[in-house]
Amino acid sequence: MEQPQVDLSDIEFDHEELRVFWDLARYHAKLNAAPTYFGPTTLESVPPPAWAYGESAEESDAFVAEVLADDRGRTSAAAADYADGLPEVGVLSILCDGAGVPRALVEVTAVEVTGDEVVESFKVVYRS
Repeated sequence: MEQPQVDLSDIEFDHEELRVFWDLARYHAKLNAAPTYFGPTTLESVPPPAWAYGESAEESDAFVAEVLADDRGRTSAAAADYADGLPEVGVLSILCDGAGVPRALVEVTAVEVTGDEVVESFKVVYRS
């Protein structure tokens, strides 16, 4: 599915809702670290980035539905959009619908660069 990313300035993410989602996702995906003597780890303290995909809320909702139906997804974008660096395999993020509601915790499984395009594949680790 080839769609540009939603302009995130149009979506209002509820940080408390993201925190609650991350707490549940981390627990159900068994990402909770064993208690340490040094305090909480970064994984426990900082949720992964949240994002939505599509040109409109409706397209974003359709993309989320497709990802949840397949338990995996793919995005593609111009290589120029990755000036800060390509995504890394194993990185987690929170996929949100067009209203900014967290719907799935996803993990990058592959990154392919073909010419001027970057294709990122991911799998669903946890769904709400």
